[in-house]
Amino acid sequence: MMKTVILTFAIIANLSFPLVRSTPHRFEDDFVERTLAVIVRGNKAEITYSIGLNKKTTEKVLKRWSQLDANPPASKTTAVLPKTETPATEVDSNDDSGHVLSPELTKQFHVAAGKFISKNLNVKIGQKQQPLKLISTGPAPRHPFAITLKWELAIPEQQVVDLEIIDSNFLDLDGASRTAIKATGDAMLLQSNASPILIRAQRKLLEELTPKERKEEMSILAKIGFANRQ
Repeated sequence: MMKTVILTFAIIANLSFPLVRSTPHRFEDDFVERTLAVIVRGNKAEITYSIGLNKKTTEKVLKRWSQLDANPPASKTTAVLPKTETPATEVDSNDDSGHVLSPELTKQFHVAAGKFISKNLNVKIGQKQQPLKLISTGPAPRHPFAITLKWELAIPEQQVVDLEIIDSNFLDLDGASRTAIKATGDAMLLQSNASPILIRAQRKLLEELTPKERKEEMSILAKIGFANRQ
């Protein structure tokens, strides 16, 4: 009898109080979460850049980029853009997959980001500026990011390479960043200011920093050696 009474109350309670579902991660306005990761393999390096932000900030950034597109600067980009854009994947807006933007806004953002973020990613080997080849843009595979971009960089045939990557994107916005670089195969990381593994990298809050300090926080400086080179 007692078990029946307890079961009845449990059913009534479930009917009265609907299940509470978790909601996707939300960012504050004018806040950009970023990760910058580099993997060096032989004579190539892959640079991966992930971005998380809310709808209002995305629309603000897109509006600014649109104005820049209407009034292009005199300087030329160092990025080699692909001939065709990477198609956007379908994203279920009701699914807590980490994509806080609608599929339409995500697609619009990643197409524009491929052009404008590349312009503000300054890469040098030694003192020489390096061209980047954009190999993919699209919705990010991991929560809580919205989009991910990837570039390919050619590494010269030197025994030791000094690599510098400076990110000048979103300097007027608050946010947080993490950076990482690792070398595989015959490449060895001799020195760097970043974590070798992104998931273990320290998350840096940029709110109290000046634009110059933010640029310094989002930089990667590394010395890479190659075992099989003379």
